Amino acid sequence: MKLKVLLGWELGTGQGHIQRITSLARTLENQGFEPVLALKSYHTKGVSFSWQTISAPPLPFSGRHKSYTYADILETFGFGNAQLLRAHLQAWNSILEVVKPSLIIADYAPGLVLAARGIVPTIVVGNGFTVPPPVAVFPLLQFPAPSALEMRQEQVSKTVNSLLKLNEPLGKVLNGERSFIYCIPELDPYQYLRDNASYVSSHITPIPQGLHSRDGSAWAYLTNGYPYRDLVLQTLKPQCEFKPLKEVLAGKSLAIHHGGLTTALACLLAGIPQLILPIHIEQQLNGIALSQLGVAKIITKPTWEELLIAQAQTYELTDNALKVAESLAHWNRNFGEIVVKTCLEFLGRQSQ
Repeated sequence: MKLKVLLGWELGTGQGHIQRITSLARTLENQGFEPVLALKSYHTKGVSFSWQTISAPPLPFSGRHKSYTYADILETFGFGNAQLLRAHLQAWNSILEVVKPSLIIADYAPGLVLAARGIVPTIVVGNGFTVPPPVAVFPLLQFPAPSALEMRQEQVSKTVNSLLKLNEPLGKVLNGERSFIYCIPELDPYQYLRDNASYVSSHITPIPQGLHSRDGSAWAYLTNGYPYRDLVLQTLKPQCEFKPLKEVLAGKSLAIHHGGLTTALACLLAGIPQLILPIHIEQQLNGIALSQLGVAKIITKPTWEELLIAQAQTYELTDNALKVAESLAHWNRNFGEIVVKTCLEFLGRQSQ
């Protein structure tokens, strides 16, 4: 009988979570293991799979859209309410009882990590934003902080401790037995709080060299629900193809997107300047990091005039973008074998 690996995702949006999970699932299946997917959503462009699928237990949403720390995000989704969190962990435990996995891979699934604690070994994967630092009190991600922030942090810590009796910092617990950060230190908002972190760049590396073209067209990847989408497309007139990044970036002079990590990192390693139009805090943090590297411009509420000015300013970053890509070339390789090797080590222990 094949050993099962449960791959779960419960928080956040975007393609990156599913793409990382399916990439790992295919590799583990080729190694003789049975992947089972428990995901928040299965509606993703360009991704298909035939493995057993389960819907991840839904998290309650408080309605508060703005968060300031990792704990704040958890509080928004019920981790500060003992009744709600208990029900959520019980729902995950029911899935564990049915699937009986030998290993869990969690991508932005803190509830799954907590539910599996002491039951099934868990490897946490995600980008720098979604893998928390191993601390008890999480740092501010944006300013100014509201007066209720400290209370929400304390409520989350109190609730999780009351249910699980933790003897380690919450951040460390949420890293599972091992964690791998699909990011590079330069784009990790928690870099200064990590010791011996395992960065593995992006699941789509290596990015081919020579994709950038000064005479090429601009390319945009914007969600249909983005309120400024029509304004951006009509003003800047970029191409909007949806293909693998290695293909769509070929011959492009500029990338216009929301600041998702996979897209941002691919453009960074390709030396393509970026115009970032963030929606969520994670995207804004990526945009800030890219701006500090001198390879991107950020606009939060674009106007026609701001878009044209930012486009011109972004093109001026081309030489530096190419230089930074060259300096970061050591990250432009596939580190996936490191993650898989660790998975196999855990699974080997389970089969003994």
